[in-house]
Order: sequence, then structure tokens, then C-alpha cells
Amino acid sequence: MTNDHEWFKALPGIHEKILIGLYNVGSLRNLASGDVLFREGEGDRTIHLLLKGSLRLLKRSGSTTRQVAVCQPGDVLCESRFFASSGTLTAAVATQAAMVLSFPETLLDSLEPSLSAFLTKKLIDTFQRRLQEHMARQESLSAHCDFMTRFARRSIVERTQDYTQSEMIVGMLKKVPQLPMYASRLAHMLLDAKVSAKDVAALAKNDPSLVSAVLKRVNSAYYNWQKKISDFQHAVILLGFNQVYQLVIADGLRRTMPNTPPFRALHNHSVVISHMAYEIAQLVNRQQASMVSTVALLHDIGKSVLLLMKKQNPKLSVLIDLLDSAKLGSLLLQEWNIPENVCRAVEMQDYPIFSPPDQIPANARLLVAILDVSHQCAELIQGASRENLWKPYNEEWLRVLNLRVKDVESLTRDHLLPSLEKKGGALPEHVRQFLKGIHEKDQALDDTAHDAPQPFP
Repeated sequence: MTNDHEWFKALPGIHEKILIGLYNVGSLRNLASGDVLFREGEGDRTIHLLLKGSLRLLKRSGSTTRQVAVCQPGDVLCESRFFASSGTLTAAVATQAAMVLSFPETLLDSLEPSLSAFLTKKLIDTFQRRLQEHMARQESLSAHCDFMTRFARRSIVERTQDYTQSEMIVGMLKKVPQLPMYASRLAHMLLDAKVSAKDVAALAKNDPSLVSAVLKRVNSAYYNWQKKISDFQHAVILLGFNQVYQLVIADGLRRTMPNTPPFRALHNHSVVISHMAYEIAQLVNRQQASMVSTVALLHDIGKSVLLLMKKQNPKLSVLIDLLDSAKLGSLLLQEWNIPENVCRAVEMQDYPIFSPPDQIPANARLLVAILDVSHQCAELIQGASRENLWKPYNEEWLRVLNLRVKDVESLTRDHLLPSLEKKGGALPEHVRQFLKGIHEKDQALDDTAHDAPQPFP
């Protein structure tokens, strides 16, 4: 034995014969405060019995390191015994002068039964205590998250519930040009699975501009039909209801906002997100792909309202910036008679920052999820790091899509980018530049509706 026999006192209830037996086969190590016993990821295949002092177990998370447990005398550490991982999941650092008795893991099976049983029981006791501490911490964190989610949601609701009573807000919404009636009516028609091409053609006859927009698209170079399509009903059949719906909403949206750099920037952003949402929806629910891309086209309409308000009330710019653009967008879409689930999705588009999916109404949940994931994909393409994209409920929102991808990075790399790159020249120029990682350039909106998400076959 050594003069350090006082550590016996720190391990009450353990027979001296067992301690002497372990001491004779183990390797004694003294640690000063701050010394590292093992590091996260190391292939440490050693059993450590803490005799004296204490150890902190640390875990890296991005660029930060957090404490996950504290080990006391009598604890036994051997993560490799419990996990299939090739390396340790944590790092162990002495918080004060400590003494550790270590054994090769392979020795456990060759020790005499009493020593092997002792170490095995200590291992189980240590991990059970860590598991109980983890569960208690998990319950505490869940309670904190639930409270913060309710607090954030209540704050938004309370802050925006009087918008409809504000003369300035109501007046400003009234001044925004209405979405063309045909666009609003067609939106409702195409939500009905029983609607026919004949029904759409009958509606179009009342608005020549709608006929012109659809015929212009179907006869564009992108489709390259052998013969020019001059019959509107034939064009609707060729394009498909969802594609017509997408085209009409995008064309109508153009008519509501001025052609100035700030509005073009918002529009270009919405077009980028719309293309991404369309491709993601193709993986999730092809029948709703054009509907989803339209929600993405409309999602920033509230920010356009803010720009209009600041343009007309420049002295109130600071106060106007405090308004919730998502709520304003939802109110404007209600003025335009857009379907309720679209309005709700636009209103709740920021909820994934602080809220799990089950807190969102079922009829808007998928729309919100695709919109949120589309933004994350766009930010990744522009060079954002995983750390900057982290939000507490990211994984839960990705699971809403029910895709066989483990994260947004793989969705972007393996599905989204290859699919968009195949479109080539069919994409608007500013979208192609965006996919290359080039920041948007100011571009005038043309009259061809080419910036709208393309109705890819």
C-alpha cells in the first residue's frame, strides 16, 4: 500500500480485501485540478474507479462545452462497456486533486468473481445514477421549454390581437391593391378536387387577362409544343390545375406591389423559397406541391406591407418595424380571400423558432414545416453553418415531412440541389445565381412571369 491509504475512508461499506485486490491489479493515478482523465472521442477502453476527489464529465456541443455529470468517490467509469461507440462520449476532468484506480477493460472478465462483481455493480450503480440525474434534468428542461413556448406564443398573440382595431394598419391594408378577383376565385376552385378544366375555362372567359397569362405560359419556349396552343381549356389540361393555380397567383401578386428595389428583393427571396418549397413538397406530397410553392410566394407579403407603411409614414419607421410582418401578411391575405389554412401558415411561419409542431393547427402544420425547412436549405446554400441554423425544435419539424433524411444538410445536398440544378435554364436568373452562392442582384421584374416558380413536368 502507499501513504495515500486515507482514500479507504472515502469508500465506506467496501470490504478491505476487495480494495486490496483491486489495488494489486490496478494502476493508481493522481490527478491535479484541471487534469484530464480521458477526452471525448478517445478510444478509452479502461475501467476507472474514482477513489478520491471529483471528476466533471463534459460534452461538446458545437463550439461550446457543457457539464453533463459530476463523479464522486466510489463511482466507476467505463463508457465502452455500455456503448458500441468506438470512442468515449464525454471527457472527464478533475475538479480538484483526485485519485483514480484504472484497469484494462479486458481484465474485468479475468478477475476473481468477487472483484469482477464489485466493479460490475459499481459500473451499473454509477450509470443508473447518471441516468436518474439525466431524467430529472430532462424533465426540468421540458418544463422550461413548455413555459417559454407558451410565453412566446402568448406574447405574439397579445401583441398582434389588436391589429384589426388599429386605424393605421386597417387603413394601410385597405390601400394595398387587391389580388385580382380571378386569382382569388381560381384559388378556391382548385382546392376542390372535383373541379374540371371546363369549370376553369368558364371562369377564365370572364377575365381575358387570365386567358392571356395562361396561354402565354403554355406557348413559351420552355414547353416547345409543335403547334401553338390557342384554346384555353386545352392549355389548362396541358399545364395541370396545380400549375395554372401557381401561375395565376404569382401573376396576380405582381400587380399588388410597386416595382422598386426593396420590393424586388423581397419578391426574389420569395421566389427562391418557393422553388425550394416546391421541390421539397414533391418529395412529401406531389399533389400539394404547387399549393406549397404558392404559400412560399406569399409568405413575405407582410414585409411588403411594412415597406409600404414606412414609405408613407417615414417618421414612424422605428415604430413600424416593431409590427409583426407575419400577422400583417395573414391579415392582408384574408382581405384577398385566400384560403384560411394558407393565411394561418403565413401567420405562424416563425413559430418553429420557439414551438414544436404539435402546437400548430393540423391544417397548417405541413405548410409551416416545408416553409421553415426551405429557409434552412436556402441559408445553407448561402454558407450558413449548422450552428447558426440550430433551433431547439429543428429535428421535430423535419420529422413532420416524413422524409428519409437525417438532417437538412443531407436534404439540401442529396435532393434539393440536384433537383433544382436539373432545371437549368428554366430557373430565373437570380435563382440560378443564388444556387451558386452568389448574393442577389437587383433585377427588374419582367412581364413574362418567368420569376414565378416554373410548372416543371
